[in-house]
Amino acid sequence: MYFMFWLFILIAGVLLLHKSRERDEDFLVLKLLGYYFLGSFTFHLNGLVLPLGFLITLFMRPNSNRSIKRGAAIFGLVMMILGLLVR
Repeated sequence: MYFMFWLFILIAGVLLLHKSRERDEDFLVLKLLGYYFLGSFTFHLNGLVLPLGFLITLFMRPNSNRSIKRGAAIFGLVMMILGLLVR
């Protein structure tokens, strides 16, 4: 049941970001999913959770739809934090 809830949140978030795109781009939904997963990627070090994937996205400079790709990475970071709080 919880899996379906989080899956629905993921799909709704990516679709909302996709609708607010600035320009048409090939495979944008897949790219947004990639930015989401990269934004939610963590590295555990002695009990400390580091958002390594989000830090990587800060240095990426996409050519088009920059704001929604950054939004997808922030969405992944927020979902990662929520996942840590729900545990």
